Amino acid sequence: MVDVGQQKQIQVNWKFFSLKLINKDREIPQDYSILHAIGLKALRVAAAVRREFGNDGVGQIYTVMGARYHHDEGDIDEPSALTEILQTCGLPARLAAGAEDETLDKDIQADMDLAIAKAGTDVGVPQIVLDGGKGPGFFGPVMSPAPTGEDAVNFWDAIIAAGSMPGFFELKRTREVGPIFGERPMI
Repeated sequence: MVDVGQQKQIQVNWKFFSLKLINKDREIPQDYSILHAIGLKALRVAAAVRREFGNDGVGQIYTVMGARYHHDEGDIDEPSALTEILQTCGLPARLAAGAEDETLDKDIQADMDLAIAKAGTDVGVPQIVLDGGKGPGFFGPVMSPAPTGEDAVNFWDAIIAAGSMPGFFELKRTREVGPIFGERPMI
């Protein structure tokens, strides 16, 4: 998304979506429950960042958190890890305390309510809502590896065309590989 945004001059407005909050009334396996709790704490820190540093701060912390967790397979569930992530972004380490601040769940839920209104309740992450939140929304894309450069733009154009069609709901196939990451994303 960052790559496409830069190439097409699209302003990405980062929002929050918690799998823990959306699944709160569902029975899910314990290992997922643990991961969802970790994710909610990370989102709370991102919400604290947004309160002070806006959308650009969220873009920075999402990039670093995502690279650390998905690319480097590092922890994000310890306060020291969250502090290190904030410092990598040039953000105040004190915002790591947001991980335990349940009042930030209201900010997260407000973003989720907007996404659910656009994409429904039987979706996960990532989600895209078009036209600054005024257009249609959908779950995905989930790709491994993610395209870059011209391929990313071509794919973006294709999903926008599909996602903008009235009556379009789903396009899916079985995942055959785990996450494949190229170079570590830069902030």
